[in-house]
Amino acid sequence: MVYGSLVPLDFHHRPFDAAIRDFSRIPYLRLGMDSRADWVANILLYIPLPILWLSCLSRESRFYLRAICSLAIFIFCVALSLAIEFTQLFFPPRTVSLNDIIAEILGSFLGVALWWASGKTLRGLIEPVFAQGRRAAYAGLVLYAVAYLAFSLFPYDFLISIAEIKAKLNGEYFHWFASSANCGGPLRCGVKLTVEASAAAPLGLLLALTLRYSFGRLIGLSMLIGFCLGLTIETLQILLVSGLTLGASVITRVVGVAAGAAAGYLLKQNSLWPVLYLVRPIVPVAAILYVVLLAGLVSVGKGPMLTLEQGVRRLNEINYLPFFYHYYTSESAAMTSLLGVVAMFLPIGVQYWIWRVTQFHAFLARGAFAAAFLGWVVCMGLEFYKLFLAGARPDPTNVVVATLATAAGFLGASICAQASLGLPGSRSENELIV
Repeated sequence: MVYGSLVPLDFHHRPFDAAIRDFSRIPYLRLGMDSRADWVANILLYIPLPILWLSCLSRESRFYLRAICSLAIFIFCVALSLAIEFTQLFFPPRTVSLNDIIAEILGSFLGVALWWASGKTLRGLIEPVFAQGRRAAYAGLVLYAVAYLAFSLFPYDFLISIAEIKAKLNGEYFHWFASSANCGGPLRCGVKLTVEASAAAPLGLLLALTLRYSFGRLIGLSMLIGFCLGLTIETLQILLVSGLTLGASVITRVVGVAAGAAAGYLLKQNSLWPVLYLVRPIVPVAAILYVVLLAGLVSVGKGPMLTLEQGVRRLNEINYLPFFYHYYTSESAAMTSLLGVVAMFLPIGVQYWIWRVTQFHAFLARGAFAAAFLGWVVCMGLEFYKLFLAGARPDPTNVVVATLATAAGFLGASICAQASLGLPGSRSENELIV
């Protein structure tokens, strides 16, 4: 939080008494629709902090001890907010306003309130994820479902007046199908819809693990749930300043939830081993083709190609500070970029898991480190390739995110498949996951 609040770390010395004077006079800004997402992002940034602290420190069952701990953590979060906002005076072009402080205090309060409402439930879901068997898969899928629903309406920049709603309805807020105007070309549009379907698939897998229905009844229910989910999310997009409603996205969620439910049903009836051994021979070829697809995605609309000399010269133009470029864009655009990188590299972790689990016939947690290294290599290659595309900008932050996403894909596949595969593991391996 401190790092992200001070990027791009451009320190300017100023007299301390002058900073105190300016901080006592910080203004309250009248924010327009375009700034609402950034204001909401400050609320969301501070919500996890009290939840994490309280989960660690407040395991007492006595009410008054938990209340004292909650008050102390809230005061700490408020003090941290004030300290960060004051420090930003020394790091232009960071801006300081009462709006940010109000948002951060509100986020701290909401974090404490959410922990009181669901802290034990959340901790009860997180702890089983690091265990073995069906319970770990179930807990992981429930957490994923919560995260999926939470991110569906990000950045929560809701319209707050009749005039804003009328202005939104008078614009182009709805399309039946993806187009070059709203997703950037046929290849990108196709990948976007595929990712939407894939992101909804774990919800269907959760249904299959939870319900003991026949195949036909399960698929019918999952399609209905996918339709209702897609219709609700796309309808609510109308109420967001940055929201764009896409009719095809309803269909992708129907397909995704149904496909996940079908896969879950088959996993409950049969072992996954035959499928893995069937897929294993084509994994290397699929991995190469997937990397080629990623190269195609990053190059669409980014030409023309530069010469070797021109590309190498651009190395001096790159700022290697992580998340440096995210400061110069909106919160929603920055989050979209991060989630895009995650979606691109999660499958690499899954592909590597398929190859490794069929090679060693056991779940080896240290494979996550090898998967992370593989993601690092691939992303470094893609970012280097961007040097030679005139319209592309290499970003070292993508390498960090891709490395973690690949490892997450490996671990996620391991956790969800352990119950079906009956994978052997040892205590030391489980500790490595933790």
